[in-house]
Amino acid sequence: MTTLEKRKKQEKEFHDVLRTNSFGQRWSLELEEKIQSDPLWDNMKFYSIERLSRERVLSWFQENSPGKRILDYCCGNGDDSLYIARQGAREVVGIDISAVSIQNCRLLAEKLNLPNAHFEVMDAEAMTFPDSSFDILTEYGALHHLNLDLAYKEMARVLQPKGKAICVEALGHNFFINYYRRKTPELRTAWEVDHILKKDKILEARRYFQEVKILGFYHLACIAAVPFRRTAVFPVLLRTLEVIDSLLLKIPLIKWWAWQIVFVLEKPNKTG
Repeated sequence: MTTLEKRKKQEKEFHDVLRTNSFGQRWSLELEEKIQSDPLWDNMKFYSIERLSRERVLSWFQENSPGKRILDYCCGNGDDSLYIARQGAREVVGIDISAVSIQNCRLLAEKLNLPNAHFEVMDAEAMTFPDSSFDILTEYGALHHLNLDLAYKEMARVLQPKGKAICVEALGHNFFINYYRRKTPELRTAWEVDHILKKDKILEARRYFQEVKILGFYHLACIAAVPFRRTAVFPVLLRTLEVIDSLLLKIPLIKWWAWQIVFVLEKPNKTG
């Protein structure tokens, strides 16, 4: 088995087993309390502070989804797919290497009566879609699980010439966040730990896209609110720290120490 094939097998097994042995679906606001009691999902507590980045992405979906054919790349349990399907998208197709995730997606789409949402088990680095199949692509925290060059190439290939890809990724510059990642190996694969994106890897997308637009850096000071997420002071504390972040994350060197970045890739270059 080649290294590439072994990595994909480990990734598939990690997520299939995690989701099957845990609660069968990814974190959501409704499941936050239940999931945070499970050691397998210990890192989910950090998503309690994710409000501003999510608001930015969801507003982008609202603006760009109507009438479009959209690919949810490595869709997980399909939260974004299902949201996009309700925003007037002509069709949303979600793919993931995990059969457990895809089954969850199909069940949720049926439950919500969303006939414009479809899901397939597929290798994100070797998709079976024809060239120029989609107007929009979205990915959330998937790129650091993949061979980045193959991922960028495939993303560009399946997008229309005027297509766009919106990406939400963790950043790998913050020493303290990286220390936490390495101290909790049971929460992620070894490949994931070693391939959290840094600035140079994001800018490598220019090989396959003519434009890389950064929409924002998110969540630095507000990480300090996480221990208070179940207390009465959390809403006020989070808003206060978000204001501090709005100032800190304008500073050129400091902004790359944020937890997350949201960026858009435009004008795919089909030749690479």
